[in-house]
Amino acid sequence: MSTLKYSFFKVNPIFPEVMTSQGHKLSHECSPHFHLDYDFTLVTSGILELKVGNKTLFYSPNQISIINPGYVHYGKGVGKESLSTRNVRISQRFVHQIARANHPDFEFPLLFSESPIFSTAMVTLFETYFDLSRSDDSHPQEVSEMGWKLFNSLIDLSSEGKPNHSDDRRRLSKSIEIMDSDIGTKLTVTDIAKAVNLSEYHFIKKFKQIFGLTPYSYFMQMKLEKAFNELIKGEKVSDIAVKYNYSDQAHLSRLIKKHYGYTPVKVKSISHK
Repeated sequence: MSTLKYSFFKVNPIFPEVMTSQGHKLSHECSPHFHLDYDFTLVTSGILELKVGNKTLFYSPNQISIINPGYVHYGKGVGKESLSTRNVRISQRFVHQIARANHPDFEFPLLFSESPIFSTAMVTLFETYFDLSRSDDSHPQEVSEMGWKLFNSLIDLSSEGKPNHSDDRRRLSKSIEIMDSDIGTKLTVTDIAKAVNLSEYHFIKKFKQIFGLTPYSYFMQMKLEKAFNELIKGEKVSDIAVKYNYSDQAHLSRLIKKHYGYTPVKVKSISHK
């Protein structure tokens, strides 16, 4: 089982908190993982089988899947035709900024239903922005106008349904907040368990049951996601290694290459228009 690899990713300077990528003829099942951003994926060919929590969902061509930040998921292409996708990832901060400006009555953090989205108008918006943001010939104003149309339309979808959360998930969400606030420290599972008033054994068991990963694996992936995002912004590998308490620069470089399929140097060389 392989980890999820980004393919042909790009950040357009008009929207520095939005990353696009695409995958062609995806043949591997990705291992359980999560993103710190909102993940919008359009299936362009084949069928995507996606597992989110205890749900198994299927997405066909011209359907969009939405994964909320921090939600562990994994999937693969199924059926006779190979799976190809287009992906837009938008930072949680940017999504909330847009939502608060236009929908002050929305609940935060903003959550989307995992149900497949099928809308001809939405698919057209998605593909038009995707192509414009990645083309070297696009006028900045075109990218900006189409981007705002897409982002606002996507955010409007959140009002159509919100996932139901158990009391346990709400309670353990505090543990994720602790991980996030202490991301650069030598935080231990014992420390987090005490903070949420659970024994280490019951904390690990309950966390894995609800989130799909052990607390340690979740914390390690969170650190790596943050490191990856910092690389995209042009930060030095050595500085990132210190900031997130990796043993050394080489250690971080190996993890980035293993998880994302690219060396830190390659990540930093994302093409900007």
